[in-house]
Amino acid sequence: MAGADALRVQVRITADLHPELFAALADVRTRGRADRLRQLALLGLTGQRSVHLSDAESGAGADAPQRPNTPQPETANPRRARILGALTLAD
Repeated sequence: MAGADALRVQVRITADLHPELFAALADVRTRGRADRLRQLALLGLTGQRSVHLSDAESGAGADAPQRPNTPQPETANPRRARILGALTLAD
């Protein structure tokens, strides 16, 4: 990737501090963990964008109170379910 912008990130995940993330990565082979972590990060970014879009559509601005970050059931968001279903792990 000569000439391309890139970030190198090293992450230490422990079962004590990040139990859900640790569990999601524990069964993934060492070489596939970085790919899986990228997939999970993209899902998080997609979720953030949809929250921001729904705030904009509802007319909520910077003065609006923040909604608590409550997890939604998988079936409540068909787009998210479709994205999760399309994810594959290529080691």
